[in-house]
Amino acid sequence: MSRAFFMQPTRLNDRGVIRLRQARHLLLLDLQRRDGIKYVVPIDVRLGDDFHTLIITGPNSVGKTVALKTIGLLTLMAMAGMHVPAEADSELPVLQNVWTDIGDEQSLSTFSSHLTQIGQILEGADRQSLVLLDELGGGTDPIEGAALARAILEDLHEKGVRTAVTTHIS
Repeated sequence: MSRAFFMQPTRLNDRGVIRLRQARHLLLLDLQRRDGIKYVVPIDVRLGDDFHTLIITGPNSVGKTVALKTIGLLTLMAMAGMHVPAEADSELPVLQNVWTDIGDEQSLSTFSSHLTQIGQILEGADRQSLVLLDELGGGTDPIEGAALARAILEDLHEKGVRTAVTTHIS
């Protein structure tokens, strides 16, 4: 087993900076160990230093949601004092809040619940928060979804919130 698979202590910071090198989601590591999956693709992530809004885009089944969940899970693990599955020179912030909206975008009622959740996030998130939004602007007309996504991102950006989103919107 290579060194990258071992859980590493991570440097913590109070600047809201996320720097993950060769990070892996814990569930995928467990599947690899247990079920013999050949290779788990590690990710490198930077957020909160040069920029505080990260947009992850691409086609279906390329790992956008897994990347988002990895950022959130490893941030929470580090804040709880746990070692994380990433290179030792990774760095994660100590924040006041981690807000998420990750889920299915297939129905109007689900879309409405996402809007309610995002409304709560917009009210509560601040510079000491990490916001993770999956498929922002999805579940509705693409033009309307793009306008809504842009307004949400602009609001979070103006507040200085550390934000990572996935989207199919170009």
